[in-house]
Amino acid sequence: MQSHIHNEILKSLDDGIKQLVDSKLNVSGDTNFDKIETDSFGELIDKLVIVHIRYWHLEDAMSDKNISDTELATLRRKSESLFKSKRPMLVNALDKYLVNLISGEEVLIPENLKLYKGWDS
Repeated sequence: MQSHIHNEILKSLDDGIKQLVDSKLNVSGDTNFDKIETDSFGELIDKLVIVHIRYWHLEDAMSDKNISDTELATLRRKSESLFKSKRPMLVNALDKYLVNLISGEEVLIPENLKLYKGWDS
């Protein structure tokens, strides 16, 4: 009896997950993602990390009390460009990649795997 209830709960969870994924894949709204051609999922993550690191460097530079107003304005324009343009573009590309991965249009292939001593293939 307990096993039957357990199986029903698992089936219900499975059905709920399938419905949620289907609803996300069949959105009738805005599905026009920015297209960024990339070789791998890791490249998108790398690019997003680089944007964040650049932003942090710009924040540090803007907090310097010895910079001129002109330099501060230039740094602000650069930081706004990162977070209003480049970052959303990369996040949308990640969204597209994940949607394509879930729908089966994209295949995640591990690259540059390092096998350690004692690892059996």
